[in-house]
Amino acid sequence: MNTEVNQRKTFLKGAVLLSVAALLTKIISAGYRIPYQNMAGDLGFYVYQQIYPFYGFMAIVSLYGFPVVLSRQLAENNRDVKATTGLYFIGLFLFSLVAVVLMVSLAPWLAVWMGDDKLTSVLRITGFSFLFLPFLSVARGVTQGQAEMLPTAVSNVGEQLVRVTAILLITYLLMRTSADAYQLGSGAILGSLLGSLTGVIILFVYLYKMGVSFGLTEVKLFSFKAGMKQVGSLLGQSVFICMNALVLILFQFVDVFSMIHLLQIHGVSETQAYHIKGIYDRGQPLLQLGTILATTMALAIVPALAQARARNNHKEVLGFQDMAVRLALLIGGAATIGLIIIMGPVNHMLFTDQQGSMILRILVLSIAPCSIYLTGAAILQGYGHIRLPAFIIGIGLVVKLLANVLLTPIFGAGGAAAATTLAFTVMALLGLYWIKKVSGKLCSHPKSYQALFLTLAILSAGASIGYWLLSWWLGLGQGRLLDTGIALAVSGVGGIIVLICIIQLPIFTSSEWDQVPKLKKLKGILVSRKE
Repeated sequence: MNTEVNQRKTFLKGAVLLSVAALLTKIISAGYRIPYQNMAGDLGFYVYQQIYPFYGFMAIVSLYGFPVVLSRQLAENNRDVKATTGLYFIGLFLFSLVAVVLMVSLAPWLAVWMGDDKLTSVLRITGFSFLFLPFLSVARGVTQGQAEMLPTAVSNVGEQLVRVTAILLITYLLMRTSADAYQLGSGAILGSLLGSLTGVIILFVYLYKMGVSFGLTEVKLFSFKAGMKQVGSLLGQSVFICMNALVLILFQFVDVFSMIHLLQIHGVSETQAYHIKGIYDRGQPLLQLGTILATTMALAIVPALAQARARNNHKEVLGFQDMAVRLALLIGGAATIGLIIIMGPVNHMLFTDQQGSMILRILVLSIAPCSIYLTGAAILQGYGHIRLPAFIIGIGLVVKLLANVLLTPIFGAGGAAAATTLAFTVMALLGLYWIKKVSGKLCSHPKSYQALFLTLAILSAGASIGYWLLSWWLGLGQGRLLDTGIALAVSGVGGIIVLICIIQLPIFTSSEWDQVPKLKKLKGILVSRKE
């Protein structure tokens, strides 16, 4: 009994550690794009964003996909741990070699399909990132299979820190040599490769200390064919497991292969299309940071939902489900409203000017539905519906592609932004529909939703008035520093409005406050001070 309790505690500690590491790396991954755009400009940012999804795909499946499935396989097959590990490593190594060969050889065609043949050399360099896939995946899977989550967490954070530092340093040095946008893109990918190498080194240090190997010597020739079938199953399971982590990357792939061609149909030249795509891509870190902020607290509730479900406490399950959706809607909605109101100053503050602010306003409309979808997908997986979110993502990608084709030739980059918002809205609605179908009930506290929407309305009015007064008093576009002050001031006002509404309005029930002791204590302090 004590052993089981200790194992559970170890698992929970490991899960918390991985969650904190994932949150930190997501913030780093979103944040570094801002100084990179400031240095490389919109054209340099366009080049990097065109090739980043290929690297991002490798990084995500080597962190969230393959290691999770491999660790499960090892836990279920204690007798042949080394042989299983060796087979998976060989299979993934062969897979990575094929990916590298395809990326290098097909780079000219990929570049043409992307609408810019100058991307060929950058794509070829990016292809070599897949060589790190088997080492990162298997090392993380082996250590996780032994309930050691620290190697994955440390390697993830270390990889991101080195990667971001290398990208910014290489970009700075190349800028001093008057390098063009494509050379800057190649330098950024080289920085990413250095990050991946760092992750491998960190993991191998842990493997050496743990006395663990990849078990290549245990692989027998007669079992190789059967092993390759297992590897094929690993690939399929891994994709399903990390689909939610890949969703923004997959949407970027749609834009990468369609936007330049569609913008030219809209009537702009190739060079103009590249510049417009770079401005449009300013929205990616905003979208990423917005969804991180909105889903972090909401997703923290999902494990409690799973535990309540294990106890067959249906009422408690519905309560946690409802609270998670409300948190995603509250924070995602507040982030969306705030960014729409102050997008001009925020654009100037982060990206040196206010170009494309209207396009970015349309794009950040997707923060709220994206947050609701991601939270809903986690809830559905908590109910045991692992493949359903992947099906919803597939529908969303079809909607995104069709809307891109229909809207971008007419409205330009604004049409592509609207396509993203439309697709995520469809995905959010489908997620909520399936939650209701699976659980039997979607809304447990109608009055809480009324208070939530009232909060968003008050935020919209208060932030708009504050923005208008500051703009009238100080003037917009007078300087980057002034716009930064306006953006931060209005953000502060909006944060205070939301906090007051959370305390004063019944967005959360008294029982929900009781379930979060720190928040209950904070509420008590604020209320007592007011009195």
